[in-house]
Amino acid sequence: MSGQALGFFALALVGATGALWFRRLNQLRAGEVRGLVIGLMGVAAAVALLAFGLGAGLAGGLAAGLALAVSGVFLVLQPFSGQARTQPAVRVGGPILDFTAPNDAGEPFDLASLRGKPFLLKFFRGHW
Repeated sequence: MSGQALGFFALALVGATGALWFRRLNQLRAGEVRGLVIGLMGVAAAVALLAFGLGAGLAGGLAAGLALAVSGVFLVLQPFSGQARTQPAVRVGGPILDFTAPNDAGEPFDLASLRGKPFLLKFFRGHW
């Protein structure tokens, strides 16, 4: 395989891996694929370096350089991420912890007031 093809392959691998990572982040399930994503980014960086070693040319070199930069930044920042590796306090289908919070009118709402009644509790996680 030529260096140019390897450069584009490395860039495609970084793009696909990044898409997987961000999709799982939005699903709040990034921890399940963290090791896989780190491994794939490492492979992409190695392929990009191999592309340079085989003579990637201008276009392949740009693709390999971009792949190497993105995967390198990702790999360097991973140890510093603040992702907690703890078990969640509440699981789907499990008992919910009692709390009091303001409702949409600003009045206090106590979850205990719904005890014994079926209800749907939804939290909105804003993205800003």
